[in-house]
Amino acid sequence: MIGLRRLAPISFVVAGVVACSGRAPDGTARMADTLATLYAEAVANPMSNQFLNRQRADTIFARLAGMSGAEALNARYLLGLERLQAGQTREAIAEFQSLMQAAGIHPDSMTPQNKQLFDMLAIAYLRLGEQENCVDNPSASVCILPFDPAARHAREEGAREAIARYQSLLRHFPDDLGSRWLLNIAFMAVGGHPDRVPRPYLIPGLAPRTGSAFPRFHNVAGEVALGVNGLAGGVSVEDFNGDGWLDLFMTSWGINDPVGLYLADGRGGYVDHTAEAGLGGIVGGLNTVHADYDNDGHVDILVLRGAWQGDAGAHPNSLLRNRGDGTFEDVTFASGLLSFHPTQTAAWADFNLDGYLDLFIGNESGTKMGGGGHRSELFVNNRNGTFTEVSRQVGIDLDDFVKGVVWGDVNNDGLPDLFVSVLMGPNRLYLNRGGTSLETWRFNDVAPSAGVQLPLASFPAWFWDFDHDGWEDLLVLSYDIRHSTSLHEAVAREYLGLPLAVTHNGVSVPIEHSRLYRNQGDGRFTDVTRQAGLDGRVLYPMGSNFGDLDNDGWLDFYLGTGNPDLRSVIPNRMFRSIEGARFEEVTLEGGFGHLQKGHATVFADFDRDGDQDVYMVIGGAYEGERFANVLFENPGWENRAWISLELEGRTANRSAIGARVEITAADATGATRTIHRTVGTGGSFGAGSLQLHVGLGNVVQVRQLRIVWPDRARTTSVHADLTVNQSYLVVQGKEPALLQRPPTPFRKVAGAGAGDHHPTP
Repeated sequence: MIGLRRLAPISFVVAGVVACSGRAPDGTARMADTLATLYAEAVANPMSNQFLNRQRADTIFARLAGMSGAEALNARYLLGLERLQAGQTREAIAEFQSLMQAAGIHPDSMTPQNKQLFDMLAIAYLRLGEQENCVDNPSASVCILPFDPAARHAREEGAREAIARYQSLLRHFPDDLGSRWLLNIAFMAVGGHPDRVPRPYLIPGLAPRTGSAFPRFHNVAGEVALGVNGLAGGVSVEDFNGDGWLDLFMTSWGINDPVGLYLADGRGGYVDHTAEAGLGGIVGGLNTVHADYDNDGHVDILVLRGAWQGDAGAHPNSLLRNRGDGTFEDVTFASGLLSFHPTQTAAWADFNLDGYLDLFIGNESGTKMGGGGHRSELFVNNRNGTFTEVSRQVGIDLDDFVKGVVWGDVNNDGLPDLFVSVLMGPNRLYLNRGGTSLETWRFNDVAPSAGVQLPLASFPAWFWDFDHDGWEDLLVLSYDIRHSTSLHEAVAREYLGLPLAVTHNGVSVPIEHSRLYRNQGDGRFTDVTRQAGLDGRVLYPMGSNFGDLDNDGWLDFYLGTGNPDLRSVIPNRMFRSIEGARFEEVTLEGGFGHLQKGHATVFADFDRDGDQDVYMVIGGAYEGERFANVLFENPGWENRAWISLELEGRTANRSAIGARVEITAADATGATRTIHRTVGTGGSFGAGSLQLHVGLGNVVQVRQLRIVWPDRARTTSVHADLTVNQSYLVVQGKEPALLQRPPTPFRKVAGAGAGDHHPTP
């Protein structure tokens, strides 16, 4: 790399902030100053951050004047690549074409040695088509498979030039499955798939199944002012101002990208409340998780920063305390949570059952991924607004590259256990053994005996009772980073029914698949991936989450395929549960196959009409991959009941995180079914509402609601005869109270998109 050097040590940055201020600033101002200093340091040394593409391109261009020969040609290729990743696509195309002329490379003289240059020129043209049609005009279904006639590219130059170049690549390299996949996508963009795709290059299966009854979910984000434009990021959904409607807090991971708070206006739309909330200067973050950590009745937010950047990503996280008056305060410094490690994953749970939520943060460390010294952290809540780090004291000494953390009670003893997804290493399952005090509290890693160490290349994960047997099961999704530059080839292999392996240097390397583990109830898990229909899939998810799309009571899930490589033009994918026995893909039938990079994901009933909609943060890692987020409106399901439950703990934590809910419901014939849920925000990348939306299928009555509260006594409350299709508040120790929450249909206003809330730095 040209002129690569790292950022100044973070301790100097923080010291400088305090020294320059002359006084101790309030928490938000102090964090804003710290983050601004980090950004200034990064911009001053852009070659130390592979995602500051505009500044890197400018740096390379400035250095070209002193270069010649092979060094200059190599630098010009890197310049074209940085321009492409910065979104300066026409400039990148011109640079690649000029480089070919300077190097004497004729368009028909492809060789294995120069193929990469032709690959980049082809994807640059396909990217141009995306920018001019999808990014510049993010209408309801542009860039979502399958393209309907109204969503095809109106400006066809990019796609047609890409078609020509991919056909040329395939003439020279007929076994290039990645180019074959992208050729099919380019033909779809101009309405030429499948009829005009040359037969040898056609990839079938890119249309909905004939006769499928699954309805299409339409993207209404732009119409309700939630089409927020940004890079990869996090999202938290909750009623942050206590007015009964669900709001959204979201981030974009650019180190100078502002966060955004969007409040429901009560009339089916949303308003940007970021400035009024006092969040100016709070920037960056790839993920968020929320909870009421101080039990004051107002939901707080944690923003996680620095992921994927090694030591250069040693950035502080932000704990944003909800004041309850529409504003937030960054209390990171005062709370004791200040640390400097690269991370994007954390989870709240009351591990010692004292009524206050504790926090585990999974940091990215370990020599296998290029760095160390960033051990994961467990913060115990001191019950006074502060936290103390106790990980090694209680037996969690984790120095690995962590990408997902989730809590769940795997042995039904009332103590939350911790699963940790490690990228390129064995996963961990820390069983909570309890204790009489913090000094005697212990966790033990039981992953080997439980059988949940795989996949080695894992990323997002979550606990859920997918089969309703009363035991928490586990889904661990594979992100085989060994093939991250060949994802388009891997997906082509899946659609073509070929072996799921990618060839590197003449060696065929299998792609590791995800694992669905069924809890046996005896401390062990059984791998049921094949039985559930999830083997043989190239998923590569980052952001993801689960919910009930069709109100049948069985949990479905949506995956965001967020690989940074620009050639990873592949759909985000939705899977529907078939009565807890297997999953069928409904990506194309439901209109969920967005081709832009998908990240944080949530299921929530935003319009309060009794079914869950789906929100996903869309955008890539590089500066030029900004895109508008999507909100898929649920079209509704006749004759399927539901119930919404908002739980408040008293001896349990106020958010009721970890509460186990069992619903016994009856249909018109008197036949009953039992549905199990656990209160939480869902998966490890995307934080849904703590309000439980439970689909009930064709039942007509909830005969019994049983709640096991997450406190030391395992307090259990039982409530009879709740009405279906209603919302209830259940305060620990009281009977459920009916909430008046009538439907609020989305107020769809053309051109009402939120726009570019996250401007390019």
